[in-house]
Amino acid sequence: MKIKAFLIIIYTVAGLLISTLTAFMTFLIIGEPIGSKMFFKIALTTVFVLPIIGLISYFIGRYLSERFNFIQERLENIKEEKFTQVKSKNIIYEINEINKNMNFLSNQIGTLIIDLKQKNQNLSNLLISMAHDIKTPITILNGYIEEIEDGIIKKDTLPSILKHMKDEVRFLDELTVDMLHFITSMKSNKTREKINLYSLVKDEIFTILPKNKNIEYINNLDKSFIIEFNKIDLKKICLNLLLNAIKHTDNGYIKVETKDKMILFENSGEEIKEEYTEKIFEPFFTISKSKNRKKSGFGLGLSIVKNLSINNDYICSLHESNKKVTTFCLKKIDLPIFNNKKDIIQKF
Repeated sequence: MKIKAFLIIIYTVAGLLISTLTAFMTFLIIGEPIGSKMFFKIALTTVFVLPIIGLISYFIGRYLSERFNFIQERLENIKEEKFTQVKSKNIIYEINEINKNMNFLSNQIGTLIIDLKQKNQNLSNLLISMAHDIKTPITILNGYIEEIEDGIIKKDTLPSILKHMKDEVRFLDELTVDMLHFITSMKSNKTREKINLYSLVKDEIFTILPKNKNIEYINNLDKSFIIEFNKIDLKKICLNLLLNAIKHTDNGYIKVETKDKMILFENSGEEIKEEYTEKIFEPFFTISKSKNRKKSGFGLGLSIVKNLSINNDYICSLHESNKKVTTFCLKKIDLPIFNNKKDIIQKF
């Protein structure tokens, strides 16, 4: 039964009972006996009141029915993955609260579904790329093993062959580690703490970077700059950005500084063209077409940085790149996370 019909029946029955009881109680109080004439008047009054009660209950039922239909339509939209935000200005406080909670729930579910779809797509791409990247070294290793078993490889060439095989095994090991880091970077809800970024970069980041006499490491961070972040995530972001810069900087400098509440990672290395601005954050995307694995890498570093940044309510983006300087920017998401994380995920 629909709510409108249900309310009309309930109000009509209630009105009938109340009017009848009121009439009987009135005559009982005044002490008059209820004869056939009085009974007729009571019945007439009840019959007269019933249409009024029915009409009132109809309009009340219609109004409430529209309110409940509004809620039902919103739930249907959520079920069909239409996560729209709707404002409600009803005179009924509870309806407004229900709508407010549905907006919040809709936003959360929408963000979660987009996030899951993106992660599913990333994992699919990961498996495809992993299969492609693993195939070559495994083929090489199998080939060498068969040649060793068949006695084709001469004794004097065996050391170089074994070195090549070790390089392929090392490649597989590095690829596995990077893939595990990428999968781990998708996890959110980690504990955050207040961190002095200058001290972190000085004592825990620059100290483990490879020494290179042609590259100067510059820490221009504000010594009092505090960031609220998961410490392990922040170290991974800094290391990925700086190690990536080292790969593409033959000589010059690599600098970390703060500017207008942004953390900038600047280097004098290769220029990143405008058409690659967003693609560089996609898993397994590499600008370099070089077959040198140390130079091209696996293309997972910046995608790891992107995931870790979003998990801590930050955005990492390419701030600037030209022939002289390339700068990546780590910036706090200013809006409340449930109002914008969906857009952040869609954008990246």
